[in-house]
Amino acid sequence: MGMTAAVKARTAVENARTGVAIELLVAAQALDLRKPLRAGAGAAAAHERIRSRVSHMDEDRELHRDIAAVRQMMPEIESAARAAAGLN
Repeated sequence: MGMTAAVKARTAVENARTGVAIELLVAAQALDLRKPLRAGAGAAAAHERIRSRVSHMDEDRELHRDIAAVRQMMPEIESAARAAAGLN
C-alpha cells in the first residue's frame, strides 16, 4: 500500500503544480488588464518572468503550452519574485 500512496501523493503534487501555474497565468493576465496600475516588486518581477516566455492573451488559444511553460519555469519565477521583494 505504500507504493500506491506514493503514486497518489506524486499525482496530487503534480496537480497542485498545474493549479499554481494556472493561477500565475491568470494573475499575469489580470496585471496586464489593470494597467496603468502597477503591482508590487515581487509580483512585478514574477509577471516580467512569465511574460518573457508567455505572451499576453489577446484572443482565444490553447493554453496547455502556456501552462507547461509556466510549470517549467516556476522555480525561476519564485526566485525572481523573492529577490525583488527582498526575501533572499
